[in-house]
Amino acid sequence: MADFSVILQDPTIRPLVQENMLERVFHDGLFPSLLFREDAEPINYAGNIGDSPVFSGVGMMEPDLEPIVPGTDVTQSDYPKEQWGAFIQQYGKAAPDTHMPTSAVALANLFLRNAHQLGLHAGQSLNRLVRDRMYNAALAGNTVTTGAQGPTTTLLVQRINGFTTARNPGAPAGSTVRFESVSSANPLPILVEIAGVLTARNVIGFAPTLPGDTLGNGSLVLDVAVTVVNRAAVLSVDRSVIVRVGGGNKVDVINNTSLFRLVDIRSAVSRLRSQNVPPHADRRYHCHFDPSSQAQIFSDPEFNRLLTSLPDYYMYKDFALGELLNTVFFTNTEAPLPETVVGGKTASYSKKDPFGAELWSTGAITGTKIHRPIFSGQGGIKEYWLDQNSLLTDAGLTGKIGNFQVTNNGIEVMTDRIKFILRSPLDRLQQLISAAWSFIGDWSVRTDAVVGDDARYKRFVSVEHGE
Repeated sequence: MADFSVILQDPTIRPLVQENMLERVFHDGLFPSLLFREDAEPINYAGNIGDSPVFSGVGMMEPDLEPIVPGTDVTQSDYPKEQWGAFIQQYGKAAPDTHMPTSAVALANLFLRNAHQLGLHAGQSLNRLVRDRMYNAALAGNTVTTGAQGPTTTLLVQRINGFTTARNPGAPAGSTVRFESVSSANPLPILVEIAGVLTARNVIGFAPTLPGDTLGNGSLVLDVAVTVVNRAAVLSVDRSVIVRVGGGNKVDVINNTSLFRLVDIRSAVSRLRSQNVPPHADRRYHCHFDPSSQAQIFSDPEFNRLLTSLPDYYMYKDFALGELLNTVFFTNTEAPLPETVVGGKTASYSKKDPFGAELWSTGAITGTKIHRPIFSGQGGIKEYWLDQNSLLTDAGLTGKIGNFQVTNNGIEVMTDRIKFILRSPLDRLQQLISAAWSFIGDWSVRTDAVVGDDARYKRFVSVEHGE
């Protein structure tokens, strides 16, 4: 308390004045914009058809430029096919039960604040799930070894993302249409850095460090033994293409001079176009990047020359790229960084946040922090959601169910297709109110292995750069 205030400093008056009076309101905390889920195409999933739907796609018939021999019939030609799937699951969380007598006498309505915070949790949780699915596809099949090893056929690696399944339509016992678990009959060809040279091997099995995981740390079973140094590059032949600033085969080449530039944007967009990836419905590709990536672009000499003598242009006035090179840019503070991925601050992997790539250039927090702008085209990820009103029966339910409408700091939080459940009080005094959110569905990233080059996922491209 200050020595002086507007109150007369009279010892007979001062005790009559209430000090430290609480303002009767909860103020909103800082909260990110939830943008990743906006790129997912929502599709209402029909019930009673199983919890793991499979979707089919086709490639192209090979062009035939030879003329037909006179007097003969045309020959037949088949076209390749592929399938990918989804796995319908339920997500949800409950807020602390609200004791209504306590809420009635508290400085502000605890029940309304609990419901508000629950909506923020729902929106952010599903947004990060979509983020991880997009990035796991964009970074699949790129990792490094864990420690010096060899000769061994059990290769320890930092991430098994993109190394657990394979598709071998030409092998007698291989997976012909869908990507199935790797085995000796369904191997995944890879390249392992041995003495500085990328050497061909096959993955015929895997073992995750965490049971049931297919993204984080683990080991790959190879058909032929290898001897490798620590953090040697390991690449699958159908790996996703990464635009890595400065080039190189692994994340360790990134350092503090590997800065995001306009040339990297051109490379990412060119990659999408070269594989015939269509733009989104707005006829533009989308790029999500964090504020650090955005700031680096503004320091690029080529970008500065582009905007010479335009100090009042919106890019400088609003500090936003907006639209450039047929791409719409979104400044996204939920982009994967050590601060936004569980375990990132300790350079460790956690199934609580299944992000299948490293966040530091050397696998330790002493390395360079990795930033990853991601570019996407149309049809990359779809949200299959189940209408939870179909779960109701003739017996009804206890309480109410509805959709969220949450605004935080004046910004509408995306909670579409998420149900808010308000349960009637079940205690004897009818005073404990329970609130929860629920979502049933999945986010499916389609493969495009039968068209274009060998990359399994083509509708996402990630750029990797340093601080």
